[in-house]
Amino acid sequence: MSGSGLAVQFPPMAETGDDRSVLESLGLNREEQALYEELVSRPPVRATELAGSSALAKLVDLDLVTLINTDPPRYVVLPPDTALDVLARRRERELADARRKMVELTVRFHGSTARREPADLVEVLHGDQEIAQTMSRLLLGARNEVCGWDAPPYRDDPNQVNQLEIDQLKRGVSFRVIYDRRGSVDRPGRLAALIQGIADGEQARVGDVPMKLIVTDAPMAFVPFDVHATRHETALLIHDPVMVEGLAALFELYWRKAVPLATYDPQPPATDRPTAAERELLALLMSGFTDNEMAVHLGWSERTVRKHIDGMRHRLNADTRFEAGYQAVLRGWLGHRG
Repeated sequence: MSGSGLAVQFPPMAETGDDRSVLESLGLNREEQALYEELVSRPPVRATELAGSSALAKLVDLDLVTLINTDPPRYVVLPPDTALDVLARRRERELADARRKMVELTVRFHGSTARREPADLVEVLHGDQEIAQTMSRLLLGARNEVCGWDAPPYRDDPNQVNQLEIDQLKRGVSFRVIYDRRGSVDRPGRLAALIQGIADGEQARVGDVPMKLIVTDAPMAFVPFDVHATRHETALLIHDPVMVEGLAALFELYWRKAVPLATYDPQPPATDRPTAAERELLALLMSGFTDNEMAVHLGWSERTVRKHIDGMRHRLNADTRFEAGYQAVLRGWLGHRG
C-alpha cells in the first residue's frame, strides 16, 4: 500500500430507488456504508490515512472498526458477521421496546376516549363549502378502503364522475358502495354512471339504505345531521374510533343483504348475446327492480318491459325470471363485481 495516503474510492452501491443506505436500518448512511465496504476488502489501514473522516468516526462508534496500537497505529475492521449481527440484535431490541410502548400508548388512548369532550370526537360541519371540503379530506385520508351508502339528497349531479374516487382507486384504495334502490339507482341516466364507476374498479351493490354514509379506515365517518332533510346544510364528521367501528359494522350488515349490481360484459357482442337495451334491462332486473320501476327508468311501458323479459327467457330456455338471470350469468351475458 502506498504511503501517500488511502484514496478511498467509494464503490458503486446497489440501486435502491432512493438515496438511502442498504444498512441504514443499522445506523449507517451511504457514505459510511461505502467506507465500511472499502475497509472490509483491505488490510488494516494506517490511522494517518483516514484522519478527519467523519464516516470513520461513526464506524468506530458502532464498533465496526477499531484502532489497534501498532507502529504505526492502524484501523482494523472487526468480522462483519459478528459486528453487524450485534447491531442487528440491538435494533431488534429497540423495535421490541417500541412495540411495547405502542401497545401501552394504545391502551392509554382507548382508555381516555370515554373521558374526552364530545367536541373532540364529533366535528359539526356547516354549509355546502365546509361539507364539500371535508368530504374531499375524508376520501383523501383513506389508506386502504372507503365504504359508503349512496342516497339523496345530492349536492352535485349524481350522474357525474367522481374524479377524486377515480384517483384514489388508481392509488389502490378500494371503494365499496351500496346505492339506494329507490332514491339513487332509479334516477334517469344514473345506471350508466354506476356502470362506469364499476368499470373503474368500484364494487357496487343495490339495496335499501336509511341515509348517506361514508366510512374510511382513517378511521373517520361522515353522516348527515338530519337524515330526512331535502338538502344537507349540516353534517357530522366522526373521529371516535368506537363510533366509527360501529358504523362500519352496520355497513357490513347492509352489504351482505344488498344485491351485487349487474354490469355489462366487456367482451364484444356475439350472436347469442343480448342487445344493448336488453343488457340494461338485465342489469335492472338482476338488481331487484319491479316492472314499473324498470319501465320508468328505461322510458318504456310495462308491457314492453315484460315483452323483452319474455323474449330473453325464451332465448335462454328459462321458465322463470330467476332462472333467466341464472342462465344469463352462466352464459357470460353479465358479469358481477363485489
